[in-house]
Amino acid sequence: MLKPATVALVLLAAPPVAAAAECEPLEAEGPVTVESCPIDNADYPLVRAEMTVPGSMPAVIALLDDAAACPEWQAMCTEETAQPLDAPFQTLRQRVSGKGITRRISMNSAAWWRTAAGHVIGDMVGADDQTPAFKGKRVLCMRTRWFLSPGDQEGTVTVVQKSVSDPQPPFGMGAGVVTPRTAKTLLETFTNMSTRLASGQHGAGPAIESLPLLEAELPGVGEEFARCQAARK
Repeated sequence: MLKPATVALVLLAAPPVAAAAECEPLEAEGPVTVESCPIDNADYPLVRAEMTVPGSMPAVIALLDDAAACPEWQAMCTEETAQPLDAPFQTLRQRVSGKGITRRISMNSAAWWRTAAGHVIGDMVGADDQTPAFKGKRVLCMRTRWFLSPGDQEGTVTVVQKSVSDPQPPFGMGAGVVTPRTAKTLLETFTNMSTRLASGQHGAGPAIESLPLLEAELPGVGEEFARCQAARK
Protein backbone atom coordinates (compact mmCIF):
# COMPACT_ATOMS: atom_id res chain seq x y z
CA MET A 1 0.00 0.00 0.00
CA LEU A 2 1.29 3.48 -0.85
CA LYS A 3 1.87 5.78 2.09
CA PRO A 4 -0.80 8.50 2.46
CA ALA A 5 1.50 11.28 1.31
CA THR A 6 2.42 9.26 -1.79
CA VAL A 7 -1.24 8.53 -2.51
CA ALA A 8 -2.04 12.23 -2.32
CA LEU A 9 0.76 13.08 -4.76
CA VAL A 10 -0.37 10.42 -7.20
CA LEU A 11 -3.94 11.71 -7.05
CA LEU A 12 -2.94 15.32 -7.50
CA ALA A 13 -0.70 14.50 -10.45
CA ALA A 14 -3.38 12.61 -12.38
CA PRO A 15 -4.51 14.03 -15.76
CA PRO A 16 -7.85 15.83 -16.10
CA VAL A 17 -10.94 13.67 -16.58
CA ALA A 18 -13.24 13.88 -19.60
CA ALA A 19 -16.82 15.04 -19.01
CA ALA A 20 -18.94 12.34 -17.37
CA ALA A 21 -22.02 10.88 -18.99
CA GLU A 22 -25.44 12.00 -17.81
CA CYS A 23 -26.59 10.65 -14.46
CA GLU A 24 -29.98 8.95 -14.02
CA PRO A 25 -32.28 9.42 -10.98
CA LEU A 26 -32.57 6.35 -8.74
CA GLU A 27 -34.16 7.45 -5.45
CA ALA A 28 -35.62 10.62 -3.96
CA GLU A 29 -37.25 11.26 -0.61
CA GLY A 30 -37.72 14.71 0.90
CA PRO A 31 -34.52 16.69 0.35
CA VAL A 32 -32.41 13.60 -0.51
CA THR A 33 -31.68 12.72 -4.14
CA VAL A 34 -29.73 9.68 -5.33
CA GLU A 35 -28.62 9.06 -8.91
CA SER A 36 -26.53 6.63 -10.94
CA CYS A 37 -23.69 7.90 -13.15
CA PRO A 38 -22.10 5.52 -15.71
CA ILE A 39 -18.34 5.01 -15.67
CA ASP A 40 -16.38 4.16 -18.81
CA ASN A 41 -14.60 0.79 -18.67
CA ALA A 42 -16.00 -0.20 -15.27
CA ASP A 43 -18.40 -2.94 -14.11
CA TYR A 44 -20.34 -0.67 -11.73
CA PRO A 45 -21.73 2.87 -12.00
CA LEU A 46 -20.96 5.64 -9.58
CA VAL A 47 -23.81 6.39 -7.17
CA ARG A 48 -24.24 10.05 -6.20
CA ALA A 49 -26.34 11.31 -3.26
CA GLU A 50 -27.03 14.92 -2.26
CA MET A 51 -28.97 16.83 0.38
CA THR A 52 -28.77 19.96 2.52
CA VAL A 53 -28.53 19.27 6.25
CA PRO A 54 -28.78 21.45 9.38
CA GLY A 55 -25.56 22.28 11.22
CA SER A 56 -22.01 23.31 10.34
CA MET A 57 -19.26 21.75 8.22
CA PRO A 58 -17.19 20.94 11.35
CA ALA A 59 -20.21 19.09 12.75
CA VAL A 60 -20.60 17.08 9.53
CA ILE A 61 -16.89 16.20 9.60
CA ALA A 62 -17.18 15.13 13.24
CA LEU A 63 -20.09 12.84 12.36
CA LEU A 64 -18.41 11.30 9.30
CA ASP A 65 -15.15 10.83 11.22
CA ASP A 66 -16.82 9.11 14.20
CA ALA A 67 -16.08 5.47 13.41
CA ALA A 68 -17.76 4.15 16.56
CA ALA A 69 -21.05 5.86 15.60
CA CYS A 70 -21.15 4.34 12.11
CA PRO A 71 -23.60 1.49 12.97
CA GLU A 72 -25.98 3.96 14.60
CA TRP A 73 -26.80 5.92 11.44
CA GLN A 74 -25.09 4.54 8.32
CA ALA A 75 -27.22 1.87 6.65
CA MET A 76 -25.52 -1.56 6.32
CA CYS A 77 -22.66 -0.50 8.66
CA THR A 78 -22.17 -3.25 11.25
CA GLU A 79 -18.97 -1.90 12.82
CA GLU A 80 -16.13 0.47 11.98
CA THR A 81 -12.73 1.20 13.51
CA ALA A 82 -10.14 3.85 12.66
CA GLN A 83 -6.45 4.32 13.40
CA PRO A 84 -4.46 7.51 12.70
CA LEU A 85 -1.95 7.59 9.85
CA ASP A 86 1.21 9.68 9.75
CA ALA A 87 -0.30 12.66 7.94
CA PRO A 88 -2.77 15.05 9.64
CA PHE A 89 -6.48 14.26 9.23
CA GLN A 90 -5.78 10.86 7.68
CA THR A 91 -6.89 7.49 9.04
CA LEU A 92 -6.93 3.85 8.07
CA ARG A 93 -10.53 2.70 8.49
CA GLN A 94 -11.88 -0.85 8.62
CA ARG A 95 -15.60 -1.35 8.12
CA VAL A 96 -17.78 -4.45 8.31
CA SER A 97 -21.06 -4.06 6.44
CA GLY A 98 -24.21 -6.17 6.33
CA LYS A 99 -24.99 -9.60 7.71
CA GLY A 100 -25.20 -13.13 6.35
CA ILE A 101 -24.50 -13.36 2.60
CA THR A 102 -24.27 -9.55 2.43
CA ARG A 103 -21.47 -9.39 5.01
CA ARG A 104 -18.43 -7.59 3.59
CA ILE A 105 -15.25 -6.01 4.93
CA SER A 106 -13.50 -2.97 3.49
CA MET A 107 -10.25 -1.25 4.43
CA ASN A 108 -9.90 2.37 3.36
CA SER A 109 -7.34 5.16 3.59
CA ALA A 110 -9.36 8.29 4.43
CA ALA A 111 -8.23 11.93 4.25
CA TRP A 112 -9.78 15.39 4.75
CA TRP A 113 -8.86 18.58 2.88
CA ARG A 114 -10.15 22.11 2.52
CA THR A 115 -10.24 24.02 -0.76
CA ALA A 116 -9.26 27.62 -1.46
CA ALA A 117 -12.98 28.39 -1.83
CA GLY A 118 -13.65 27.23 1.75
CA HIS A 119 -15.26 23.92 0.84
CA VAL A 120 -14.28 20.56 2.33
CA ILE A 121 -13.44 17.26 0.61
CA GLY A 122 -13.24 13.88 2.32
CA ASP A 123 -11.65 11.15 0.20
CA MET A 124 -11.68 7.39 0.89
CA VAL A 125 -9.54 5.06 -1.20
CA GLY A 126 -9.73 1.28 -0.88
CA ALA A 127 -6.64 -0.37 0.59
CA ASP A 128 -7.55 -4.01 0.11
CA ASP A 129 -3.98 -5.24 0.56
CA GLN A 130 -4.31 -4.15 4.20
CA THR A 131 -7.44 -6.22 4.84
CA PRO A 132 -6.84 -8.89 7.51
CA ALA A 133 -8.17 -12.44 7.45
CA PHE A 134 -11.97 -12.32 7.32
CA LYS A 135 -14.67 -14.98 7.09
CA GLY A 136 -16.71 -13.56 4.25
CA LYS A 137 -16.27 -11.40 1.16
CA ARG A 138 -14.17 -8.29 0.84
CA VAL A 139 -14.93 -5.04 -0.93
CA LEU A 140 -12.21 -4.84 -3.54
CA CYS A 141 -11.91 -1.62 -5.56
CA MET A 142 -13.60 1.19 -3.61
CA ARG A 143 -13.72 4.95 -4.01
CA THR A 144 -15.86 7.34 -1.95
CA ARG A 145 -15.68 11.12 -1.89
CA TRP A 146 -17.62 13.59 0.28
CA PHE A 147 -18.11 17.25 -0.75
CA LEU A 148 -19.20 19.76 1.89
CA SER A 149 -20.19 23.35 1.14
CA PRO A 150 -22.29 26.04 2.85
CA GLY A 151 -26.01 25.64 2.15
CA ASP A 152 -28.19 28.38 0.70
CA GLN A 153 -29.63 29.09 4.16
CA GLU A 154 -27.49 30.09 7.13
CA GLY A 155 -26.76 27.18 9.47
CA THR A 156 -27.00 24.52 6.76
CA VAL A 157 -24.50 22.42 4.79
CA THR A 158 -24.88 20.91 1.33
CA VAL A 159 -23.50 17.37 1.43
CA VAL A 160 -22.68 15.33 -1.68
CA GLN A 161 -21.34 11.78 -1.67
CA LYS A 162 -19.96 10.02 -4.73
CA SER A 163 -19.30 6.33 -4.19
CA VAL A 164 -18.49 3.23 -6.23
CA SER A 165 -17.18 -0.18 -5.16
CA ASP A 166 -16.92 -3.82 -6.20
CA PRO A 167 -18.55 -5.67 -3.29
CA GLN A 168 -18.09 -9.21 -4.64
CA PRO A 169 -21.89 -9.76 -4.75
CA PRO A 170 -23.23 -13.23 -3.88
CA PHE A 171 -24.02 -15.79 -6.59
CA GLY A 172 -22.37 -13.70 -9.30
CA MET A 173 -24.98 -10.93 -9.14
CA GLY A 174 -23.62 -7.69 -10.56
CA ALA A 175 -24.51 -4.03 -10.92
CA GLY A 176 -28.17 -4.73 -11.72
CA VAL A 177 -28.65 -5.96 -8.14
CA VAL A 178 -25.94 -4.02 -6.31
CA THR A 179 -26.71 -0.53 -7.66
CA PRO A 180 -30.38 -0.32 -6.53
CA ARG A 181 -29.37 -1.64 -3.11
CA THR A 182 -26.60 0.95 -2.88
CA ALA A 183 -29.07 3.71 -3.79
CA LYS A 184 -31.50 2.68 -1.03
CA THR A 185 -28.61 2.44 1.44
CA LEU A 186 -27.52 6.00 0.66
CA LEU A 187 -31.09 7.27 0.87
CA GLU A 188 -31.42 5.82 4.36
CA THR A 189 -27.96 7.02 5.40
CA PHE A 190 -28.54 10.61 4.31
CA THR A 191 -31.94 10.72 6.02
CA ASN A 192 -30.35 9.48 9.25
CA MET A 193 -27.52 12.00 8.87
CA SER A 194 -29.94 14.91 8.77
CA THR A 195 -31.79 13.68 11.87
CA ARG A 196 -28.56 13.14 13.79
CA LEU A 197 -27.12 16.55 12.91
CA ALA A 198 -30.40 18.28 13.82
CA SER A 199 -30.07 16.77 17.32
CA GLY A 200 -26.74 18.61 17.78
CA GLN A 201 -24.73 15.54 18.81
CA HIS A 202 -21.74 16.39 16.61
CA GLY A 203 -20.70 19.99 17.05
CA ALA A 204 -17.02 19.69 17.99
CA GLY A 205 -15.37 18.89 14.66
CA PRO A 206 -12.14 20.51 13.42
CA ALA A 207 -12.07 24.12 12.29
CA ILE A 208 -12.05 24.26 8.50
CA GLU A 209 -8.89 26.40 8.55
CA SER A 210 -7.02 23.59 10.35
CA LEU A 211 -7.47 21.13 7.46
CA PRO A 212 -4.65 20.78 4.90
CA LEU A 213 -5.19 22.86 1.77
CA LEU A 214 -5.92 20.89 -1.40
CA GLU A 215 -3.80 22.70 -3.96
CA ALA A 216 -4.84 20.79 -7.10
CA GLU A 217 -8.01 19.11 -8.28
CA LEU A 218 -8.41 15.40 -7.50
CA PRO A 219 -9.08 13.01 -10.39
CA GLY A 220 -12.59 11.73 -10.93
CA VAL A 221 -13.92 9.07 -8.57
CA GLY A 222 -15.10 6.96 -11.49
CA GLU A 223 -11.79 7.17 -13.31
CA GLU A 224 -9.87 6.01 -10.24
CA PHE A 225 -12.29 3.11 -9.78
CA ALA A 226 -11.92 2.03 -13.42
CA ARG A 227 -8.13 2.07 -13.05
CA CYS A 228 -8.38 -0.11 -9.95
CA GLN A 229 -10.62 -2.63 -11.69
CA ALA A 230 -8.33 -2.73 -14.74
CA ALA A 231 -5.31 -3.41 -12.52
CA ARG A 232 -7.06 -6.43 -11.01
CA LYS A 233 -7.92 -8.09 -14.34
